[in-house]
Amino acid sequence: MLAQLVGIFVKDWSDDQTLERFAIERETEALARGVFVKNGRAAFQLPPDLRARYGAANSGYVARVRTADGAQLYSNCDHACDAHFPPLDVTPLVFWMRQVKPGQPLQVAGGGVVVEQPEPVMIEIAIIDDRDGVLAHVFAQEVIDHMLLPMSLMLVFVLGATILSVAQSLRPVQEAARQVAQLDPRAEAALLPTADMPLEIAEFTHAVNAAFDRTAELMRSQRLLTSAISHEVRTPLAVARLELEKITDPRARKVEEDLEALNHLVEQLTDLARAESTLRAAMEEIDPAALAEQLVGDLAALVYGAGKSIAFAANGATPFTGHPALVENALRNLIENAVRHTPQGAEIRVEAGPGPVLRVIDNGDCIGASSHKPAPGAADRPGLGLKIVGRIAAIHRARFEWSRVEGVGVTATLDFAPRP
Repeated sequence: MLAQLVGIFVKDWSDDQTLERFAIERETEALARGVFVKNGRAAFQLPPDLRARYGAANSGYVARVRTADGAQLYSNCDHACDAHFPPLDVTPLVFWMRQVKPGQPLQVAGGGVVVEQPEPVMIEIAIIDDRDGVLAHVFAQEVIDHMLLPMSLMLVFVLGATILSVAQSLRPVQEAARQVAQLDPRAEAALLPTADMPLEIAEFTHAVNAAFDRTAELMRSQRLLTSAISHEVRTPLAVARLELEKITDPRARKVEEDLEALNHLVEQLTDLARAESTLRAAMEEIDPAALAEQLVGDLAALVYGAGKSIAFAANGATPFTGHPALVENALRNLIENAVRHTPQGAEIRVEAGPGPVLRVIDNGDCIGASSHKPAPGAADRPGLGLKIVGRIAAIHRARFEWSRVEGVGVTATLDFAPRP
């Protein structure tokens, strides 16, 4: 656009003859608006917006309107007309122009026939003192006509094409970002496709895939380690418990309690390894009410034996798709967590519904807030049991919430409703 402006300046502003011709053409066209027909003959009335310029003598602008037969329709000059314009008896020319005085500031005279019917009418003007900046306005109009309008249109098309091109180029990036947000590094084949991607984006995608591969390899090693530890430790623990049962010393009972806690930890490690290895297993339809009711019956003896009570409530539960063994494991962990961390006499309530929801509620804080300590899996420091529940929820794309209200109790919720 700057180069175009320079070109117009060189072509028009520095070319006196071209600029003078444009000025004569523009002014005669403006005055032509005052020509009209009256009684079958041409007549003229000075347009209101030009009265200040051509309505008086000595304004710096001279104008004369005449017909082909020499009849003068308008004039704001006397002797100046004779000095600058051809005599009235000269046949009107289609267009004529001459410099009044060479050099700057420009002084020019000229005119042309603007109307042919009902008779030829010529408008002649002379710019002696350009007080209104006609020549500058002519140049500005040339800039608008030959640069701003076409360049603006071109700018619109160029910007539109550029925006469209960039949007098309970045579409694979947007798609890759969407897929990255949905990737689960713990799942198998968690990779981004590289087909139909620009070379630069494909290289970035390859780097992301390589990072996911390394993460997946680390997690596979972790699963193998967890599974190996849980299986290798269970046998020695069982042997140690059998040997301790043969000892009547009271201190052996204390060691048995410690071994029981350690055995529970090993069982949790086994559950975690089992949850990680179930990713490829086919899902089934699960009735949460039936699953929860059966599990409450299975664990009732454990709960009552610990000096607590348990109840089940069906609140309009609806089926969902998942791994029955994993969902049962998650609910079992929540119930056992409530049993271990509530005081004597606490009530545990298991609810199914409304919808695909399982909920475990206890009132431990109502009974003894001082003895009801938060579970090791509380919100700020999740323990292994609730870690397992959270992992099972992630496998099912479910929502797991664990909340504790002082003086009331703990509520743990598993919501299996589909999420967008």
